[in-house]
Formats: sequence, C-alpha cells, structure tokens
Amino acid sequence: MKERGAAMIPTEDIMPIVKNTIAASIKCNTHRGYIGWSSCDNICMDMHDCLDMCAETLEMRGYMVALEAATYILVSGVKLASHADSSSGMLTDVIMCTYELIEKCAKEIEKQDKQMRDQAFTLIIKEARKSVFDGWTDWRYDLLKCGICLCDEKSAKKLEKVLDTLLEISREDYYPEYTKKEDLIVRYLLHRHLYGKKNTQKELYQNIAINELRIIAIKDAMEDKNYDEAEKLCLEKANAEETWHYHSSDPEDWNNVLYDIYKTANNTEKQIAQAKKLLLMGNEKFWGVLKQIYNKCGVWNENYGSLLDELKDSKRTVCYRSILISENEKKRLLDDVMENPYDLFYYGKYLVKEYPEQVYELCYKEISESCAQAKDRREYKKITKNIAQLIKWKGNDTAKSLIEELMQRYPRKPALLDELEKVEKKL
Repeated sequence: MKERGAAMIPTEDIMPIVKNTIAASIKCNTHRGYIGWSSCDNICMDMHDCLDMCAETLEMRGYMVALEAATYILVSGVKLASHADSSSGMLTDVIMCTYELIEKCAKEIEKQDKQMRDQAFTLIIKEARKSVFDGWTDWRYDLLKCGICLCDEKSAKKLEKVLDTLLEISREDYYPEYTKKEDLIVRYLLHRHLYGKKNTQKELYQNIAINELRIIAIKDAMEDKNYDEAEKLCLEKANAEETWHYHSSDPEDWNNVLYDIYKTANNTEKQIAQAKKLLLMGNEKFWGVLKQIYNKCGVWNENYGSLLDELKDSKRTVCYRSILISENEKKRLLDDVMENPYDLFYYGKYLVKEYPEQVYELCYKEISESCAQAKDRREYKKITKNIAQLIKWKGNDTAKSLIEELMQRYPRKPALLDELEKVEKKL
C-alpha cells in the first residue's frame, strides 16, 4: 500500500507505463536474440512491479484499467515462456500472481453494472483467443475461468461458442484429450455459476473422473456434512495410490484430503489411522498431529514406543531421525546411525556430547571407507572436511591416528597427502 499523501499514478497512465516497462525490460535483457535465466528473472522482477501498480489501481477502483493491464502482463509472460530460459521458476510465479489479480478484478467487476461486466468479459475472451496461448492449454483455460463470474445467459452463449471453436481446433493437437478435460471443467463451472450447485450436480458426477471436479464434489459433500460421500470420493483416488497435487501452492495429495475429511467429521478413530498412514509415508508433521490426538485421549504414553518402532520399520530414515531429535531420543538415534551411518556428520552433532567414543569410532570407519573410494582432490577435500569436523568435536586423538594411517596407506596420492597435511595443522 502507498502511504497516505504519496502520489498515485493517474489511471490513464497505467497502461502506457506497463507496456513501456515490459518492452524496455525485454529489450535490455535480450542478448543476441536470447534471454537467459538470470535475464528472465530480471524481466520477472519488472513484471512484479507492474503487478503491484495494477493492484494499487484496483484498490483505487480503476477496475477496467487494472484488468486490461493485468491481462497485458499475462500475455507478455506467456510469450516469454515460449522463448526465454524460465527454469528458475520465477516466471511461473509471476504468471500465477497475474491470474490471482485478474480473478480479483473480475470479482470486483461482477458487482458493477452490466456495461462494465460485458466490457470486461469481451476483453478476457479476446485475450484468451490469442495465438500466444497455443501450446499453453491450461493457461488459456485458466483465463477463461476468470471470465465466468461475469457471465449472464447471453454472454454464456458466447463463451460456449468460443469453447466449441477451441475444442474443434484441438483435434489437430498432440493431446486433444487434455483440451477436452479443460473444456469440461470450464463448461461445468459456467453452468454452476448460472444454475447453481444443486441443478448442476448431475453434470459434476458425470465428469467425476476429472480430479479438479472431484475436489469440488468433495468440498460440496463436506459443506452438506455428508462425510461418507466425501470419504467415498476421496478413497476411490487414495486407494489408486495417486499422489495428484490439486493446488499448486499447497501440494496436498488425496491422503491429506482424506485426513481433513476425518478431522472435520470429528471421527477420531479414522483420524488416528489416517494420520499414522501419512506419518509412515514420511510426512513428519503427522507425528505432532498424532501426539495431540493421543494426548487428548490420554493414551500418548502407551502408544509412544510402538509408534517409534513402526516408524523405524517404515524405512523413512530422515523422517524417523528428525522425530528422534525432536523427542530427544539420543540412544535410539545412536542405534540407528550405527546401523546405517547415512549422513553421519549431520547427525553426529546431536550425539557427540553424550556418546563421544561411539561417534569418533563411526567417523574413523566412515572416513577410512570413503578415502578408499576417493579419486580426485575434490573428493579428498570432502574427506579432510570431515576430519576437521571430527577435530571440532574434540576427537583429536582419533583424527591424529586417522591422518597417520591414511598417509601410510596412500603414499602415492600427493593431492591427498597435501590435503591431509593442511588439516593436520588444525590439531
């Protein structure tokens, strides 16, 4: 937000500023006709500035100007995606933020008069039909979705016509099925907007195989407190062991959705079973969830040990160890690290105070073994870095005898000897 008294940009200047900013940024960051990833990131930062400007314009009730500028930024971003190195992920982020803004504009315009609604709807349709979206099917349909809230019966017919045309063209595509899926989603959302949830339930269930629509059906069932239906819809997917992520910014799979259903339904027994399943899949946040439920039922202590045993057996090493650290289970952690010295120099710091001798011995063995495999100076440096860590942990005697042994064992590796001499000075 601008501070009070700070000069606002006049509405009529927004569009030229956005156009000039993006054009100048693209020109300045194009080298020999190519936009590399750091140059692409620079352009994205300028686009973010333009989005901030649009957001301020929206707050000042410049609805149409904000919408026009936002769709211009979107189209520029999609163009960029086709010929720049956008591997850093920043461009996708800008494009997602742009959709959020376009949606906000549309929701505000929905409350305005028919003339403005029609004007905004026409703009969205015009932009979505541009050839820049060819090959970016989901982005094209995401833009069309933003226009749904502006539709009345008459404009809905126009939208359906556009959908028909796009579907017809898509028959030539590599993946016509994908377009067909997106088409069904938009049509359903349009019908739901016009005729309401109840009157479009049949259509929803006819297309329940589409994940996005299944999520809508689950949410509807939850709203109606029909938890059995929500569970059934979710289990069909969870049992197929699909880990489909339905929300880009918050990756939740069907098993997480199922847990939420049980939680909302207040079904403790199923909540525990599902939380345990998720924990044993390696999702450590469910340790805290189980702890809370068991504590509430007063049975945490009798379940604690067996839960740790099950987690160990699940072979989710990182999850298991991270919980041992949070529960201060040093002895169990030591046993696990002795069994499998994976990432010893990370876990060692939690153990060296209570179990110095065991940790020194593990380090000795680990370093000796990795030295036998090492072939070049880069790998020797890693080894001496671990020896330096051992010295920091006050394992000087172990380090000293280890360095002596390695020097005797590998007299013909001058680079290794050089690195060992460096670390010896730390003793």
